[in-house]
Amino acid sequence: MEQQQQPGTNAHHSHRDENASSSSHSDDPQVLSPISTNSAVHKEVALTPLPETHDATAVTTPAPKGGLKSRLQLSANRLLSLDLLRGLAILVMITCNAQMDGAFWILSHPEWIGFTIADTVFPSFLFITGCTLPLSVRADPNPTPGNKYYRNHALRILKRSIIIWGLGIILNLYGLVQLHAPADQFRWPGVLNRIGFCYLVVGWMHLLVLAYGRKDERPLSVSYLFRSKNKKVDTMDERRVVEEEVVEHGAWPWFVRVTLPYYLPVSCLIVWLICTYSVQVEGCPRRAMIEVPKCSPQAYFDLKVFGTNHTYRHLEFDPEGSLSTLTSILNVWFGWYIGCTVRTLNAQVKQITTDFKVHREATSASGAVISEVQALEDEILEQETLVRIHLEHCNTWFWYGLLWTFIGWLFSLGLPLSKPSWTATFAVMSSGVSQTALAVLFYKFDAQPKASRLEKLHRDHQLYLSNNQLSHHHRPLPRDSEQTASDRSNYSSALALYYKADHFLRHWFRRSVIVVLGSMGRNAILMYMCSELVQGTCSLIPGGPKDPVTGEDGPDLCSAAYQNTWGALDIGGWSSLFYSLGFAALHVLLAIFLDHKKWYFKV
Repeated sequence: MEQQQQPGTNAHHSHRDENASSSSHSDDPQVLSPISTNSAVHKEVALTPLPETHDATAVTTPAPKGGLKSRLQLSANRLLSLDLLRGLAILVMITCNAQMDGAFWILSHPEWIGFTIADTVFPSFLFITGCTLPLSVRADPNPTPGNKYYRNHALRILKRSIIIWGLGIILNLYGLVQLHAPADQFRWPGVLNRIGFCYLVVGWMHLLVLAYGRKDERPLSVSYLFRSKNKKVDTMDERRVVEEEVVEHGAWPWFVRVTLPYYLPVSCLIVWLICTYSVQVEGCPRRAMIEVPKCSPQAYFDLKVFGTNHTYRHLEFDPEGSLSTLTSILNVWFGWYIGCTVRTLNAQVKQITTDFKVHREATSASGAVISEVQALEDEILEQETLVRIHLEHCNTWFWYGLLWTFIGWLFSLGLPLSKPSWTATFAVMSSGVSQTALAVLFYKFDAQPKASRLEKLHRDHQLYLSNNQLSHHHRPLPRDSEQTASDRSNYSSALALYYKADHFLRHWFRRSVIVVLGSMGRNAILMYMCSELVQGTCSLIPGGPKDPVTGEDGPDLCSAAYQNTWGALDIGGWSSLFYSLGFAALHVLLAIFLDHKKWYFKV
């Protein structure tokens, strides 16, 4: 159950690359997660001891055959819920950006202070960016002196961040053409620019944690307070070479290795708080006036770094500006933290599946006869273990997501929620919302199918027992029951029809969600760029003649399409909502076509 490569930045990576990468490293223990790996979760399973000569790693996964069936089976090899969360985020983003005049209230951004559904989209991309980092960059499987494994990965992360940042520059250049603005008004910040920068920072932090962070070691004891030397004796050309290796015990080295993952978010938060509460903009009565845009620290630093000509629509601040990038790193870090637990989940699931498979193969090779009921009970035991692991992770993500959401809301009573300023409370609360949404999708599309399979196995087991062991207890029904069954026939038929219709709707609803959101999620960055370029191009194409009285240009193509369709109806913000949903539906069709052809935009 491996997850794909990068996020909003990573949404464009092919799942084939991820599966190839995971096949070579997915058996590595999750030794560097801030949450310790519970690799013993499957040890309660009582299996027959295996021969030592048996190869426990020979596990093969059939290659996907393409088509709708293989896309619906992606959850067996990767975390389907992460694809769906990315697809949901890009779908909501396209819908929000396509809003026309009189936008639907819940899909419009507050001018400065506030929190709506539209404000959760960009933080979700940053969250997913961090979530996929531990799944795409693993620990060095062969750590040897002079190994360039981590250096090569650092260059790879740098290359990807530069490409993502360059794509943002392309969109900003097209914005100059769209607005007919001169080159000296070019805007440097942007959505993809921020994603690329945050991906670079957290990606390098991840490599640092892999190289120098906590390893598997014994529980802390008195021996860790002292430095010791271990001697290694090697024989080379009939000479004995004695090497001394200094083992870094001691409380401080151990503390550094354990707390290394937390230095980045704490540093970003401290620097942001210092910059926020130590700046007083000229002409403003007091410091840290976050409630007023022109007096906010965000505006102060953005004007110092970029100037008014290079900010979004020449405002006093930039929503993807300088100071707010520090707190946006927190969203990526929260995602990275959850990604480490996903890596733990993958390692546990693979270990359990491998153990049961090897156990069955060893039992079969030994010539032992296994009854059908024993085989069914072993399969039930395996599935119960997998369901328990999935539900444990789901509960952890869900409740911690609600906790971060509550903490962000609680502290917002003193430090307001502001997406343009990207306050620390906004970063924490939006990360909690993203984590909670991931937990809900994980339960519905990853854990619940396994629980349904377990329920089916239990029914098969009970049916087997009733057919083979309890048949002698069968007694004919009394005659009166025949009339009772006849009276209930109409009721039973109606109930059976209801359950069939309910199963049909739920089955096809799940398929529709997987196809729509999964297709959007696997090509998210391409869909975002396509929507921006289409809207920019529409603004350049006239959709009507000039006004004969004033001589002003007529509406552009998108505005004309809106005015002649939903805009002609007097239904308020619903007109804008229906128009934006239609615009998003065109991108959904394109994403499904690209996914059917298995064409993915990779960086």
